Amino acid sequence: MNFKKMPALSDRLKYIRQACNLSQAELAEKAGTTQQAIQQAEKGKARQPRYLHRLAQQLDIPTDWLVFGDSIEEQSIHGSNVKGLEEKPTDVLDKFFSMPEKDQKLIYELMKARKDKE
Repeated sequence: MNFKKMPALSDRLKYIRQACNLSQAELAEKAGTTQQAIQQAEKGKARQPRYLHRLAQQLDIPTDWLVFGDSIEEQSIHGSNVKGLEEKPTDVLDKFFSMPEKDQKLIYELMKARKDKE
């Protein structure tokens, strides 16, 4: 599956749900949330739900793509070896997702800049 750049979280959630052939309720169960929460996110009413990292882990998809919409070309939906946020402990991700969106973006940009220096 090609994880193309999608700026809207709602589009990414719909895309991955349809690609995995899941209902909203099935996706919610994997994410540890409710069907209503998935429905709201797919309508664009939820900007940064805290369950995204759990969902990415459950579906074995790149967390970076699901959370930020970055393009990751030619990655398989199963067995992805993309390095990044999915390697961090869950408690770190919980703290990250509890931050305001502007702080998340700042931290993410810092992480990308540090990686580019290597």
